[in-house]
Amino acid sequence: MRMPMTVRFDAAAPYEVEELDVPFARPEGAELLARIYRPQGEPTEPLAALVDVHGGAWTRLDRTIGAPHDRALAACGLVVVAVDFRQGPSHQHPAAAADVAAGVRWVRANARRLGVDPGRVGLLGSSSGGQLALLVAIKPGAPEHAGTPIVGPDGSLDGSPGDDSVAFVLALYPVADPRARFRYALTREHEPPQPSGFNAAGLVAAHRAYFPNEAAMAEASVTRIVAAGEAKAMPPVWVAQPEFDDNVPATITEAFVRAYEDAGGEIEHAHFPGARHSFIQHPGPDTDKCIALMRDFIGRQLSHDGHPGFAAPVVD
Repeated sequence: MRMPMTVRFDAAAPYEVEELDVPFARPEGAELLARIYRPQGEPTEPLAALVDVHGGAWTRLDRTIGAPHDRALAACGLVVVAVDFRQGPSHQHPAAAADVAAGVRWVRANARRLGVDPGRVGLLGSSSGGQLALLVAIKPGAPEHAGTPIVGPDGSLDGSPGDDSVAFVLALYPVADPRARFRYALTREHEPPQPSGFNAAGLVAAHRAYFPNEAAMAEASVTRIVAAGEAKAMPPVWVAQPEFDDNVPATITEAFVRAYEDAGGEIEHAHFPGARHSFIQHPGPDTDKCIALMRDFIGRQLSHDGHPGFAAPVVD
């Protein structure tokens, strides 16, 4: 009889991955789904978890868009939970952030069933999802993020605030300052859509669909919150920035990185020469590099917390 493979974090990503969709929250009677990516085998101890927040300018796409990199990270011995959330124009800020916070609370409330360590939960977000992930990470316990009822282990709804804090964040080309990106897009609003996929008019419309006004965009700016000393937590952050990103200009990312550093936060800023926005959605060397760097960052966070169920990456 073949014994099941034992699972622990291993940056070489040796594990097969299984997937399952489940309801995780029910805000205003609407059911939100999460896709769980789980490594196959028997964990040597409860695994770390990663809540993935998709991009789409707060108005489109869903939990499935990150499937390739979610599978690649789960193959390292992580439980990855990609969440849906309410989007504009039907819902406006802070609805999406409240749903992301609920995703973190759901993972923690269901930790035993998922086989994860509730003390080792991180966030991953891309583009607008990066803004949501960072916003939730630096404002744990925020009252405006506490309104989404989660589905408990027994199927009942739990509307209590719970614990939505996280141990670390990975942000791919995040819209860290929504107002700055909105004003940038306005300067290019009359340009036709670009071959790169950049559509300034579409971005302007999406900002207006999710945020009621520029004041709300500024209120949701992670850069502003950090620089103003309003952050309630400063977990370690890893940020990816493509060289040719006309969707989130490098100046927006660099301003956030400086603010985080100046506030005493631990942040790593990875550059991708020649790459464009959303590059991780396309197979290639940049995507391979990005996944490898994310695995390395996660591995270092897990090694710092003193857990033995960890295989350190091999550095050539």
